[in-house]
Amino acid sequence: AEWDKEEEEDLITDAITGKLYRPLSTQQAEQLSADIREEWERAGPGLGVELPVDAHQERVLSAVESSQVVVIAGETGCGKTTRIPRFLLEGRVRGGQGAECNILVTQPRRISAVSVAHRVANEMGPSLRHSVGYQVRLESRPPEHSGGALLFLTVGVLLRKLQSNASLRGISHVVVDEVHERDVNTDLLLALLKPAIRDNPHLRVVLMSATGDNQRLAQYFGGCPVVSVPGFMHPVRDLYLEDVLGNEATPDLDLVANVIEHIHRHGDPGAVLCFLPGWQDIKAVQQRLEQKPSFLSGSPMILPLHSSMSVSDQQTVFQRPPVGRRKIVLATNIAETSITIDDIVHVVDAGSQKEQHYDARTKVSCLDTVWISRSNVTQRRGRAGRCQPGHAYHLFPRKQLESMNTFPVPEILRTPLESLVVQAKIHSPKLKAVDFLSQVLDSPEREAVTDAVRNLQEIGVLDKTEALTPLGERVAVLSCDPRLGKVLVLAAMFRCVLPLLSVTACLTRDPFHNSMQNRALVTKAKEALGGSSYSDYLVFSRAVLGWRSLQHERDRETIQNYTERYSLSRMGLRFINGLIAQFSENLLEAGLVVRSADCQRASSLYNQHSHQDELVKAVLLAGLYPNLIQVRRGAVTKGRFRPNSLCFRTQSGPVLIHRSSINRGKEQFPSRWLTFFSAIKSSGNVFIRDSSAVHPLALLLFTDCDITERGDRVEVAFPGRSLVRCELSVQTWELLWELRSSIQTMLYRNLRPHGSANHIAQDSKLICLLVELLNNTESNADPQTNSDQSDSEVD
Repeated sequence: AEWDKEEEEDLITDAITGKLYRPLSTQQAEQLSADIREEWERAGPGLGVELPVDAHQERVLSAVESSQVVVIAGETGCGKTTRIPRFLLEGRVRGGQGAECNILVTQPRRISAVSVAHRVANEMGPSLRHSVGYQVRLESRPPEHSGGALLFLTVGVLLRKLQSNASLRGISHVVVDEVHERDVNTDLLLALLKPAIRDNPHLRVVLMSATGDNQRLAQYFGGCPVVSVPGFMHPVRDLYLEDVLGNEATPDLDLVANVIEHIHRHGDPGAVLCFLPGWQDIKAVQQRLEQKPSFLSGSPMILPLHSSMSVSDQQTVFQRPPVGRRKIVLATNIAETSITIDDIVHVVDAGSQKEQHYDARTKVSCLDTVWISRSNVTQRRGRAGRCQPGHAYHLFPRKQLESMNTFPVPEILRTPLESLVVQAKIHSPKLKAVDFLSQVLDSPEREAVTDAVRNLQEIGVLDKTEALTPLGERVAVLSCDPRLGKVLVLAAMFRCVLPLLSVTACLTRDPFHNSMQNRALVTKAKEALGGSSYSDYLVFSRAVLGWRSLQHERDRETIQNYTERYSLSRMGLRFINGLIAQFSENLLEAGLVVRSADCQRASSLYNQHSHQDELVKAVLLAGLYPNLIQVRRGAVTKGRFRPNSLCFRTQSGPVLIHRSSINRGKEQFPSRWLTFFSAIKSSGNVFIRDSSAVHPLALLLFTDCDITERGDRVEVAFPGRSLVRCELSVQTWELLWELRSSIQTMLYRNLRPHGSANHIAQDSKLICLLVELLNNTESNADPQTNSDQSDSEVD
């Protein structure tokens, strides 16, 4: 049993350093604690500027030492984010327990994790800076070693750490900051911390909230203590623009720009922070401001701030402008909590934000602009009063404030649950998803969870008992949507991994400069990149891989010309490149490649067929199915039947192709079917943002189907048979069936470890045959006007 315990500890990862966890002996711990205490006493770190929470240090430490879970209700401006982790560390170090004090502090966003880590490290001084670090997606600077360490990280990163260290062995405290934001990851983390504190009695959990329902949070953890810490804010003068916006949540961007101009020309000195719903609004306001006479000289610094920007680009908002220049930060709700831009004097609040709502029945998401909650308003106005008296311009009527929700709707109640169910299966494989998710703070409806499970079973990630399949175990390692994870798993097996790494990254972050002003340029660029592919995904891949191929030349002018020619965002491309590297590491972790670098090397085995567009599109279909669109000729528009117009239909009903897609406005397609990743509902219509033509042979080879023999013909029908039905000769079907079986055998073999060199050669022949068939068989058949004629005949 002792040997088993040691073996188990060998597999545990140190959550601070990411290396294997090795518990210290009593003697080692005592020596290290003494060394750390001596180092602290020699450094004598100060606190810097006095903050309200400083006066409550002993009360906070006493509560945390006497209870495994504590909720700290810290008012805006009290200093909880930077000070409380420091208090916890210093208390243990000076008490001679520094060796076993390792603190994880979660932040909801990358920018706050990085900026708070920098601030705390600077306050502790040069000789102790090595004990503070951060770890966020695509960037990591952990403390030099465990023991007396403080690591700031995003919630998503901590969830991954819990996979290899479920009870957080070696961690003394987990501080969950901004818990009131109630994003899906935070709710999942809270559920997982319950068994962690049960299995690890030395672990302390500190939940920090500014404006949330703190008593409810305390009840969730069995009635744990709530410690209230008063804040301090300089006076903030509130201004409401009565009835200017009517009852719509969508902000008037001209009004926003005019208010900012008014502040710039007549307001007190100091920076302006403007809250807007999304990236398009930020860019639109920036362009309006840059066209105003008082901005033409370039005097004000206009800085966008959005979650999709790189960490280094986000950091520019903290820089002080030269004397005489005003800084204007245009941000989403990313600037609402945790980060302090300490020269903000004026806050302009449009009062709205982008919020996703998901209909599990139709599998359609709506990204709506909605009113924020009252707690959001409080947070936003508080940004103006952190360091000096300020002004808050609320661009909504005062009566609107009274009708706003008290708190935001938790994200878990309005988003797709597939990724969350996969996470649940990693952390609690024996529990049914419905039972696991009934334990979170706001449980989603059982029906929504059941739908998510059914969707995962449909794509082969879960089996009938809800266990992760061999495919599912690999998809679970990939930090992306399960369907895209399946695409990447298949891409590695079919040796076309780099273009599909690019596609997956681009579905996280758009590589194009998208705004109202340059929409025509982006459309033209996409058409040039797309050629005759009829695939938005190949547009993404070609844009990114073209840019990557120029990086080796190190010719800045050539690279700039390329990005300008295709209206590409250099900031977006850098972020996408980071994601490609991360997904490559995931494929290595999943045991699908031998070296992560091979994924990005054009000459590697995994990219042997990356230039075969039809294969790439077939692999996309295999991963995204049953997301399928039937293309038919004959549409009713404005009450008239138009026989030559095309109509598009999914299993859930009619859809429209979004104007951002290269397939918008096409009069004919090479196939009767398109595949797609997601559907968005807007103004009563369902839009497909991105799509790709499907070769009928790919449908016959890569998807589940039912067959019915009718004499010398075979009818092949698919789930949602209203979309797809094919008739083939028996001889053709027998050949296809043999090829289907060979492909399934290859996939099964590759999902098991330890494939032999013989299998590599065998797979190579099969993939080459598939490529040849896809490239040399006709895929086009003009969509007909009625469903009887829309059956495909493939011979």
